[in-house]
Amino acid sequence: MQKLIASLTLFCSLTLQAQSPINPAEVKPFIIEGFEVLDYKTGDLNGDKKPDAIMILKNPGEDSITEENPNRPMIVLIRQADGKLKQVLQNDHAIMCRHCGGVFGDRYEGLNICTNGFTLSFYGGSSWRWAYTYDFVYRPATKNWWLVKETQTNFHSGDPETTMKTAGISETEAGTKSLEKFDYEAGYEESKWKVKTVKTFFYDSPQTASKPRKAYLLKGNIASGLRQLKNFIEVSYEDGKGNYTNGYILRKDLELIK
Repeated sequence: MQKLIASLTLFCSLTLQAQSPINPAEVKPFIIEGFEVLDYKTGDLNGDKKPDAIMILKNPGEDSITEENPNRPMIVLIRQADGKLKQVLQNDHAIMCRHCGGVFGDRYEGLNICTNGFTLSFYGGSSWRWAYTYDFVYRPATKNWWLVKETQTNFHSGDPETTMKTAGISETEAGTKSLEKFDYEAGYEESKWKVKTVKTFFYDSPQTASKPRKAYLLKGNIASGLRQLKNFIEVSYEDGKGNYTNGYILRKDLELIK
């Protein structure tokens, strides 16, 4: 478990900050009517040495809303030359909802602001637990924040030490995504893939330079696709006896079944 906690804070480990006030007076004008503050953090988001802020809102009644997944708006506030905050971005699809995935409480784990960027963390599941972290970096040429790395961790709560697997997904593999277009659900859709090579191996991480696992599929095997990346497909394969193997397989070894 200590390894998991370390991975959730690695990106911002050099810029730890004191807890910001949950609802300072200067951000009240930016709170959307009908919402309340879930989280609020301050830091230098764009490298100009001025204290900016990110505010995450929630529906006050979201704990009792189960029929739908209410949005949690994420609002980026940048300090201007006159010292006042200005809203430059709002994303309604960046933060996981209260009931998104599993029974393990609220999925929102936290927000850490670094100089020129920030990290979003989520954690949930039931017997099988999962954690996702998304690292964003500010690029002055575009005046925007970009997703540069996604980290996925999965483990069984009864045996985390031996079942834990971590996958790092780079910007090159996942595709370039700006903050306003980021959606934590994007790219996840059901599909079917057939192995077209004699043998293809599973990978823990979608990295062509990494070492594959011993597990493999044979030509003609059909797997369920979970997510499509540039060089890999995240798949789940059932062997007919109720046993599942999950991981990443090279896209070039698979053929999409339309």
